[in-house]
Amino acid sequence: MSRLLVFGSTLIFLGLIGLGCSTIEERVCIGTNGRMSVPSNKEHHYRNLQNRYTNCTYVDGNLELTWLQDESMDLSFLQYIREVTGYVLISHVDVGKIVLPRLQIIRGRTLFKLNVNEKEFALLITLSKMNNLEMPALRDILAGSVAMYNNYNLCHVKTINWDEIITSADGEYFYVYNFTLPERECPPCDRSCSKGCWGEGPENCQRFSKLDCSPQCSQGRCFGPKPRECCHLFCAGGCTGPKQSDCLACRNFYDDGVCTLECPAMQRYNSITYSWETNPLGKYAYGATCVKNCPEHLLKDNGACVRSCPNKKKAVNGECVPCDGACPKTCEGVQIVHSGNIDSFQDCTVIEGSITILDQSFKGYQQVYTNFSFGERYQKMHPDRLEVFSTLKEVTGYVNIQGDHEEFTNLSYFRNLETIGGRALTEYFASLYIVKTSLKSLGLRSLKKVRSGSVVILENKNLCFAQGVDWKKIKKSPEHGTLLQNNKKEEQCEKEGLVCHEECSSEGCWGAGPDQCLSCANFQLGSTCLQDCDTISGIYKAGPKLCMACHEECESTCRGPGPGNCSKCKHVRDGPFCVPICPSSKYSSNGECLPCHPNCAYGCKGPENTISDNGCQSCEKAIINGDVTVERCLQKNESCPDGYYYEWLGPQEQGPLKPLAGKSICRKCHPRCQKCTGYG
Repeated sequence: MSRLLVFGSTLIFLGLIGLGCSTIEERVCIGTNGRMSVPSNKEHHYRNLQNRYTNCTYVDGNLELTWLQDESMDLSFLQYIREVTGYVLISHVDVGKIVLPRLQIIRGRTLFKLNVNEKEFALLITLSKMNNLEMPALRDILAGSVAMYNNYNLCHVKTINWDEIITSADGEYFYVYNFTLPERECPPCDRSCSKGCWGEGPENCQRFSKLDCSPQCSQGRCFGPKPRECCHLFCAGGCTGPKQSDCLACRNFYDDGVCTLECPAMQRYNSITYSWETNPLGKYAYGATCVKNCPEHLLKDNGACVRSCPNKKKAVNGECVPCDGACPKTCEGVQIVHSGNIDSFQDCTVIEGSITILDQSFKGYQQVYTNFSFGERYQKMHPDRLEVFSTLKEVTGYVNIQGDHEEFTNLSYFRNLETIGGRALTEYFASLYIVKTSLKSLGLRSLKKVRSGSVVILENKNLCFAQGVDWKKIKKSPEHGTLLQNNKKEEQCEKEGLVCHEECSSEGCWGAGPDQCLSCANFQLGSTCLQDCDTISGIYKAGPKLCMACHEECESTCRGPGPGNCSKCKHVRDGPFCVPICPSSKYSSNGECLPCHPNCAYGCKGPENTISDNGCQSCEKAIINGDVTVERCLQKNESCPDGYYYEWLGPQEQGPLKPLAGKSICRKCHPRCQKCTGYG
């Protein structure tokens, strides 16, 4: 059966597995991690589940079905789920029955922990009134245990032989019924069922591929009772034949119709050149599947698709690369920002996870734990303390803003936020969720990309500008929409002058002012839009619709980039370049750097070939007059002229000849000498 994996805008061909050769489209959906928390709006909660899992075949994470207490709810949208990588939790569900007809494998890569049991669970059904849980295709739970805790009416699960399904050596099955009323009498399994069943009818008989196998298949599963009818060890849940391509599901990885131990490496060793080179057949490990490219919301690292980069690596263009020196500071996300944790975000550039700002972020609140004991009391917090987020460039999960405070009027605290990853989503599958706030403008002037998830901005009675933003330029996931409703009416915003600056393009803006535009109608200088590059001094036209600042050494205007294109220098000019000071081998004359005399050492103050305020700082060798002044400088290898003798000055020389300490001098001979080697 050929498979096409769809994730957002990503199509990944998965190849053949098992039966026939018909093509079906597979859709990956992100699971949840809400555990048993009670939703604030159960109708919205149901719609979110419906939107998340409709046509979903592969749950990347946990499948949590909780608080579905309307018996008439239609859960048929779950019918295509074939695999869950985390755990399956069903709690407080009162519909007549839950049917997962295609669920074959629960991998248990994340497990659910209960306070009443030390075991961790891959499948947990608790406190539900449903009559049946029908999972006739379930063949394998690779890790974790199974528990049925206090379900009022649940039938048939006690007939299931869970040893057939639980693969982990330490996995166990628990069944608990602690009610005074006796358990419901269940109708028998269909007479065609040899052993247990998931419900009435022949389609619900439990199928076996492990317990009925020959002893030769003890390490795996089988497709018949004979010794030669063992499944390949890379199979999970059974098979239709002995080959790696005959598996119903893969224990490790699925690669183009074949179950493998690992995905083809991204690099291979060349024994001829003694070097590593790119493997054209290399693939990334995505869950239990080998893919040529990772989904948009994930990062590539060492041959795998990951949600976050490991230590000493940073994300660059969707890949984890080693940091050059210290890595940008990555901080963990929090359930709610409050006065007790706000300072932990100081200097953060990436938040690994999500951030939520609620009314109680500003008002303060009392922490109450699930066992109803009291934790810390968090004090009030002024919105200006959110300024710690000014260094933030990326949030890998979602941004949830539901705070109301009279001085919380924009999100300029996040002015450098460039990317919202959407690796985790909140209500309405949103990665940017702004609801019932006191905001007047957004102020997200650096936001360029929302990788995955929808944009939801609702019920903000004072908010302008959001409606005019071209969200298609920012939102990269075509399967997620944009929902903007019941914010301030556009005509009222226009009446109050809360509109985009005239230099903004039709793509909209984040607030008032030329530095809040998504893009510019004419020219852009940094983050500010301009009419043209002649509007202010100190800038030049660098390209179409782009102005750049002149070099810092330019006095005012310039012809292009760098210190060589200044119309006038702020300090001095050295050849074609403006510089703050002349180099040591030159002196300044009317704003120009001119070369010192060749005999000067350590620079000069003027053109003269002597040590003075208009000449050299020092010389390698100098002719000294009788009054102990320098007549002129000589080259180091130049001989003293006739009538002078050579002398070396020690490094401790003081007085008028101090500039020549450690140098050579030529002193004048006695007046009666034509040549000499000393005075006298």
